[in-house]
Amino acid sequence: MKAFKFSLMLLLIATLMSCNNQQSLQEYYIDSKENEDFIMVDLPTSLISAKSESLSPEQKKVIESVKKINLLAYSLKDTAFYTSETGKVKAILKGDNYDELMKLGSTEQRMRIFIKGDEDAIDEVVVFAQDNSKGFVLARVLGNDMNVADMVRFAETMDTSSAALNTAQFEGIMDVFN
Repeated sequence: MKAFKFSLMLLLIATLMSCNNQQSLQEYYIDSKENEDFIMVDLPTSLISAKSESLSPEQKKVIESVKKINLLAYSLKDTAFYTSETGKVKAILKGDNYDELMKLGSTEQRMRIFIKGDEDAIDEVVVFAQDNSKGFVLARVLGNDMNVADMVRFAETMDTSSAALNTAQFEGIMDVFN
């Protein structure tokens, strides 16, 4: 009986130690929502497709593969907080099965793009843009079976359908980089 209790206790300890205590990106968004220093906007793709008659069938297909876009921004007020928060985001993106697709910029201004999922079946695209003198923007594009080519077309669609997009939703987000 003692051996059984001892084995059960070892199993319980091993289980607790194997739990991942690292914060996920979704948890980071939820935690940041409570902090008034952040600006957060959740955009359904229905805002983009309001004038879908002006989009090509290919553009419509791309928009249908995207479920929503989450934007989180921090306008630099406190350098120590900025450094802490960008460190958290980098740790999450490094340790939560994200693959870095691209990075560009300098040490002062940079943008990194990450994907989660297979190249032809992407479930999430994350864009992390930083400006050491202005702040950062973290954007998540969530969808089903997206691919890299679709994301390029989605960006083009966002650009060409700007008249159909309610830009009032973005007020405050882009102020981070003004």
